[in-house]
Amino acid sequence: MGSVDVDMVLAPDQISDPIIWTGDCPLSPEKLAGIFDTSTEAMERYVGPGRGMALKSFGHTPTGVHFLLTRAGTTVHTDPAYTRYSHQLILRNDGNRIRGLPRFDSDDPSRWHRPFLPGVMYALDTHSPHQGLHDPRIADKPGLKAVIAVDRDEILDIEEVWELFRPWVFGRVQFADVAQPEGVLSKTTAPCWKPARA
Repeated sequence: MGSVDVDMVLAPDQISDPIIWTGDCPLSPEKLAGIFDTSTEAMERYVGPGRGMALKSFGHTPTGVHFLLTRAGTTVHTDPAYTRYSHQLILRNDGNRIRGLPRFDSDDPSRWHRPFLPGVMYALDTHSPHQGLHDPRIADKPGLKAVIAVDRDEILDIEEVWELFRPWVFGRVQFADVAQPEGVLSKTTAPCWKPARA
């Protein structure tokens, strides 16, 4: 994650609004909530206790699917060392949204992307400046956010993303299933979980 000058000039391949598309997961938010333990206690095992900014990415499988946990948003940054497009399914969001550079943002919530409630899926251009920050439409202050993510060099459509996420959703994969006690799995390590039988 590379912090950027908020007065920077966008490169020709960067965009002012880093959210490419949004859509809905085929499962209801209630069903998702019944599958994943995104309790504060479960999440703090990875991001630590507190209220300050934190980010943890872990559990990368050979397909690239992984968990991404944040707390209290992020600074304005780009991720040039990583694959360009991050496709995400929101499991928990306590009051966060994403924007590009502050000068492209609006004080009018009707001009923001839709609220990122559990069950919302989206694609993010991580090479363009982006920031996680408070969304007052969801909560009084920013808090924890948990997503399942997969990164690619090209933009996938929502159906392709869902097919990659299905084994984690229907296999009921939890944070502890893919994280090692002493750290996290590398992107080349095979998953250490087995899908539950239907």
